[in-house]
Amino acid sequence: MAQLLQPDAYARARAFLEAGRPLEAAAFAHALEGGPAWQVLDALAAFQNPDGGFGHGLEPDLLCGSSSALATSVALRRLAALDVPANHAVVEGALGWARRAIDPHARTWRIVPTDAGSAPHAPWWDAEGLEERFNAFTLNPKAEMLAQLYTLGAGEDGWLDRLADDVVREIENRLAAKLPLDMHELIACVSLVDAPHVPVQVRRRLHEVLAPLVDAGVERDPDAWRSYELRPLAVAPRPGCAFAGQLAEVVELELAYLLHEQADDGGWWPTWTWGRDEDVWQRQRRVWAGVLTLEALVHLDRYGRVER
Repeated sequence: MAQLLQPDAYARARAFLEAGRPLEAAAFAHALEGGPAWQVLDALAAFQNPDGGFGHGLEPDLLCGSSSALATSVALRRLAALDVPANHAVVEGALGWARRAIDPHARTWRIVPTDAGSAPHAPWWDAEGLEERFNAFTLNPKAEMLAQLYTLGAGEDGWLDRLADDVVREIENRLAAKLPLDMHELIACVSLVDAPHVPVQVRRRLHEVLAPLVDAGVERDPDAWRSYELRPLAVAPRPGCAFAGQLAEVVELELAYLLHEQADDGGWWPTWTWGRDEDVWQRQRRVWAGVLTLEALVHLDRYGRVER
């Protein structure tokens, strides 16, 4: 019989989230306890700018206030998990920003704004070499943005279909040139495979090209998960998703690993560090722990590993 998250451990996790950001506490209550969507929307709105995009540390490694594709993709994912109408002000604002912010020539979103350095941030968001490190943003954050925009029903006029075709061709070109996808690009592309409303032909092509990459890219050794590696639940986040069957055995391992890795304080903590701005990092580390605790609980619940 599969091991379950016991009620005392669940209660500690709930208390941990309730002591953190209101957003994660509200998202937990909605996802696992039937709480209202409006509390999540209210908490998200605190990170939204007048232009409709999101910033202000919504993604804990980037604290600048300006709207970014990075933060907005996080918001879109949260919005996509809620049963709210597309004409809600928060949703409308985010969708409008996504349309306006895309580069009309490159057909990509710059992942962080040019003024990202004006506030504390992780070193991977430094401006120097950003476009090269993120392969001109052709897959990350593009595929993730598309996945959530499709889920929210924003592609009725076909504009997303053209961008999704870009993603498929970029992956095919990389494979032909024997160029790899990094783990975040792979996660973003897999999210597009699983998104509702993606054209069937695009979904089939994506699944075909990504299946061997997922198989090769997922780290299967639990001991290695204590460093920063691609873990199975990142690409198989729920039963029945595109790669859940392919990764079934190692998903079981990670579910057991999550149960084992819960800290005494009830949370799950990041395995990485900024390596600078230590005072700021320690605050953001706690924020990240809230994000990761919510993620762990959602995964465990989806796979039936929470004792009710």
